[in-house]
Amino acid sequence: LQRVAAQARQLGAASATPVAADLSSPEGARIALQAALGAKGFNGGIDVLVLNHIIGFWGWTLPDNITSAKAHELGEVSKRVGSFEAMERIIDVNTVSYMKLAVLAAPALVRSGTEKPGLGGRLVVVSSLAGKLGLPKVAPYSASKHALHGFFDSLRIEFVAKQLPVTVTLCTLGLIDTENARNQTAGDLKNSPKASPADETAMAILRAGATGCVDISGSF
Repeated sequence: LQRVAAQARQLGAASATPVAADLSSPEGARIALQAALGAKGFNGGIDVLVLNHIIGFWGWTLPDNITSAKAHELGEVSKRVGSFEAMERIIDVNTVSYMKLAVLAAPALVRSGTEKPGLGGRLVVVSSLAGKLGLPKVAPYSASKHALHGFFDSLRIEFVAKQLPVTVTLCTLGLIDTENARNQTAGDLKNSPKASPADETAMAILRAGATGCVDISGSF
């Protein structure tokens, strides 16, 4: 995080302050947001909130021995891919923390949108095509992304109904060419469309958020 902050400053950011927090914990979102609001350069306000933190997960399957279960025997998650606790952590980080951060930041975003029309009050949510389609090997991750669309499409209506100057942009991404994605899916996606360059995808997210676009989808 310190390296990312240093690079941001080198690229011209007026300030960049990394904040580490456990977003799977009940108070993690509140702690992170309070730290950001109190950071140098923020002055207690937020113009743009981009939600793009995840627990990525590839390879989730049902157990191989599911057909041999005896009467009254309950199913379990395949031991190769984690546990029910791991599934809950994915939902907590990928979904619940997004919801918490958005609601907690709403007053600051409304204030920014009022004081800086056309510039402030931007809420950007990075999702995935796995949130629009059911896909193999990613069931818990896909569930966490599906929930984002239901919540933030509804939250957008709440802002409109209350005539609050906050835009909600959902970025529904396809496969992105990152080292982590290549390592996790090695050999599994050889027949899939070419992955999108990470830098071009980042620029697409920035443009969509800056213009208050409702939704962008696919590869870039």
